[in-house]
Amino acid sequence: MEELSGCWTEAHRCDRVANELLRIRTTLGIEFHDQVSGLLNEVEMTSRLLRDLYDLFSIYGSRIPVILYYLTVVLPCIQKTTRDMLIYVDHDSLPALSQWNLLNERLGDQGGMDLVARFVM
Repeated sequence: MEELSGCWTEAHRCDRVANELLRIRTTLGIEFHDQVSGLLNEVEMTSRLLRDLYDLFSIYGSRIPVILYYLTVVLPCIQKTTRDMLIYVDHDSLPALSQWNLLNERLGDQGGMDLVARFVM
């Protein structure tokens, strides 16, 4: 059941990333609004889904083995992505534009997909 606590932990980390993205979006202004908002929405959705999964886990007892199987694949991916994102967005010495540009340059095309697509998956 380690995966359940992982759901809660990763949901909390997604919330931290979302807060930083919201700060960046506010700082950068309208020209970056759509780009940052797309990623922000997916990170927030991921957080909600992980919390819902944690909350509803006990209700769907017959599906626990299947859910655990997928969690062992998905949670490490989410963990790596959010940790990598926090390196760039939770860095106070860089201006918001640099944080956003570094985030996109370094993480924007890993695995052949952008960050938004990674959270959608």
